[in-house]
Amino acid sequence: MNILLLISFSLQLITPDTENEIRVLSEELIAEHTVYFDIQDGAFIGADSLITALQQAHFVALGELHNRNRLGELTETLLHTLEPHGFNNFAVEAGPYSARKLQQLIRGGENEVSAFYATYSSRMYDIIPIPFFKGETDLRFLAAADSLGYELWGLDQEFYFSYSYLIDELAGLAGENISRDQQRLQRKLKRRVYWVDRWNQFRELFISSFHRSCRLKNDAEFQAYLESFAHFDDPDIQQVSGALQKTMEIYCMAEKGQASEPVRINYFKENFNSNFEVALEANPEPKVFLKMGSFHMGRHRSPLNLYDIGNHVSQIAESRNESSVHIYYLNRFFEGRDVKGRSGWERSERLVSVGDQVKWALVDLRPLREQVSDETLTGRPFEIQIIQNYDFIIIAPEDDWVNKHW
Repeated sequence: MNILLLISFSLQLITPDTENEIRVLSEELIAEHTVYFDIQDGAFIGADSLITALQQAHFVALGELHNRNRLGELTETLLHTLEPHGFNNFAVEAGPYSARKLQQLIRGGENEVSAFYATYSSRMYDIIPIPFFKGETDLRFLAAADSLGYELWGLDQEFYFSYSYLIDELAGLAGENISRDQQRLQRKLKRRVYWVDRWNQFRELFISSFHRSCRLKNDAEFQAYLESFAHFDDPDIQQVSGALQKTMEIYCMAEKGQASEPVRINYFKENFNSNFEVALEANPEPKVFLKMGSFHMGRHRSPLNLYDIGNHVSQIAESRNESSVHIYYLNRFFEGRDVKGRSGWERSERLVSVGDQVKWALVDLRPLREQVSDETLTGRPFEIQIIQNYDFIIIAPEDDWVNKHW
């Protein structure tokens, strides 16, 4: 009898514990947690797990790939889906003043936005005044956000090519109170920025970039123009002037090879907090939809090993006993080709493997994250990071770059 017990005990020691067996992430495992859905008339059809999560959330963070055509369609649908559940704040990857400018323009109609872009853009050099709103589908979700009553929050610094339009904004806001000296400086600086922008683009294409923002930051006449508005008590003027200074500071750091991204992320958080405080005055439980680049939207450390705005939002939600939903947007079929197996997509090839040319794919990462936490699932470092950072992956059907709306 003792011998039988000893044999039984020995067998238990050498028999694998199947419940704790460590699996490696595979295409088959991702497929087990994938469903396919459609978008019809601004509504999700067949994405039940996503809809349930959105209904329960106070914060929804969409991590995007920039300037994708289908992204605008998804964003518009999310806006429609979230609005009946109390969402009326929409935070975007644009400067605080630029977000207000876009909201002002769209209220005058889509043509006003297009006219603004036509005035301050250059097709030859791909210069635009405000990023990530240049596509026709971007214009449609911007119009939808306004019609649904969303307040647009800008979290980022103003754009690299925003200087020209912001110089004009200062003059326009001053109105009849602008002096002749300010008008003279306005015209002079506009010409200077015009040629600096184009020379910078030329150098980047054929030679190397030069310190464009540092040059403007240290330009005596540029600073004199900004300082000439210091005595105006108009808060819009002060916002534009401060935004220009902050923008030049961040870009100048990057041009010098300094660590600008932590400064930029802190600015995200400052802008979010100030908007959130205002929202709290009107509603004790404000709900916010955020749409920014995927590096920024994860709930833990970003691919740059930083705690970005997605983490900040997650922490706020946790402190308020609320939930945040983090969505990672991907493409598989892009510009008529399958990105799976293509150079540059190696890290994501298993994640995009479930993508379909005609259907939207939804991968629920939450069960996989539980397995990672239990140490029963492993994979490549990038895959594990995505699983820990996001709740869902949405893979668009056949996609392409946006079509410009002007």
